[in-house]
Amino acid sequence: MAGKIKVRGKVFLDGKELINANVYIHIKGYSRARVTHIDIQDPELRKVILPRHSDYPEILWESSTVNIPIKGHNLTVINCTLGKLIKLNGNIYVGGKGKGIFLGLHKEQIKSLENYGSSIGITPKKFKKNLK
Repeated sequence: MAGKIKVRGKVFLDGKELINANVYIHIKGYSRARVTHIDIQDPELRKVILPRHSDYPEILWESSTVNIPIKGHNLTVINCTLGKLIKLNGNIYVGGKGKGIFLGLHKEQIKSLENYGSSIGITPKKFKKNLK
């Protein structure tokens, strides 16, 4: 998919590995993305947070492993690429979507993801609203 950068890693929900989970860096301006974010896709995640619902947990992301508490569940993401790009001690936006969840980040982390995307040829685009 254009604008979605698949990154290898492991995803665990409440200690159980989600073997079919996919993790993407989704760059702004591609596939309807209004802002650069991280997508984590797995059907099991729809049970944790429904589409169009959200949570705002506090996390510490300073290595390849991050634990994200979401509505009484614990999501663990192990990913070396994201571990190098994201350093965050504070809140993160977690939103539900059709195929799983997305992680909304702060300006500093978004800039880091966009710089990474640009370095591999995927530069952010200005999001265009459909004007009717």
